[in-house]
Amino acid sequence: MLSDVRHALVLVGTAALLTSAHAAPRPGKVVRIERRTRGPTGIPRMCTVSAGDGSGFCITTKAPDVGDHLQVVDNQHVLGVIRLTQVTVLPDACNQNTVWMIQWALESGDLTRPDGAMIGVLDGGIDPRSGHLVQVDRSPTGHPFGNDQVYAVDANGDGAADTEFVQFACDDGGTLSPNATGSCIEVWQQTTPLHFERTRTDRFRNCY
Repeated sequence: MLSDVRHALVLVGTAALLTSAHAAPRPGKVVRIERRTRGPTGIPRMCTVSAGDGSGFCITTKAPDVGDHLQVVDNQHVLGVIRLTQVTVLPDACNQNTVWMIQWALESGDLTRPDGAMIGVLDGGIDPRSGHLVQVDRSPTGHPFGNDQVYAVDANGDGAADTEFVQFACDDGGTLSPNATGSCIEVWQQTTPLHFERTRTDRFRNCY
């Protein structure tokens, strides 16, 4: 009986090989695999970008480096990618080393016709096909409306902000104040659909 089972298995295997060998090839199907954005590669930093002269400014205690790549976004889409060619600290009376003048070269895209605001984002992980700036009706800081300047980035094109850059007048303790002594720049990142967490704070004191 055992020999009969072995004989049956041999016959089944042989039949399968013969069928496979004589079967007509099936037409192939091309499957396109979409690459999803990986998200921020670090804590994002924002810089202003001037398309006219290839310059800009970054306010951050962590200086950008020559060779860094920034994605430039406006209200509609990712305009392009720039590469920093020069980074120089803007001197002040307090020697804060917080404001950096940048020069850049265009790697891809076109920055000459932005739709509304235009900013450069370092380590933003923005989807180049669908990322853009979005309008928000409140600041993640909880400050009264009108006190903060907010740049909100939709990194994946779902219509909601993923990262918000917030600037406001603050005192020496980093608190919103009518007697401000400088400016605070904060980075807020979405952790859940209804919650943002502050992940970075930089402060620039008014020193003349």
